[in-house]
Amino acid sequence: MIEIYTRPGCGYCTHAKRLLTSKGLDFVEYDVYENPKYIKQLQTRTTDRTYPQIFIEDISVGGFTELLEKEQCGLLANNL
Repeated sequence: MIEIYTRPGCGYCTHAKRLLTSKGLDFVEYDVYENPKYIKQLQTRTTDRTYPQIFIEDISVGGFTELLEKEQCGLLANNL
């Protein structure tokens, strides 16, 4: 399962969602502005405070840059 914490107006959030969608990967999006409880939830999962924050199978991947690195190394499979 892929989870992504986002905020409105975040270009990196948009890029991350486009990358996942282009790979045919489903994800659950948590918009922290739409629902502020997600901020507290995110704080229990990582100390990182930038957006997006991406988790794959409950493991923190980081943000868009780290997600892109995984994709460039061929680590984002279409069957995640």
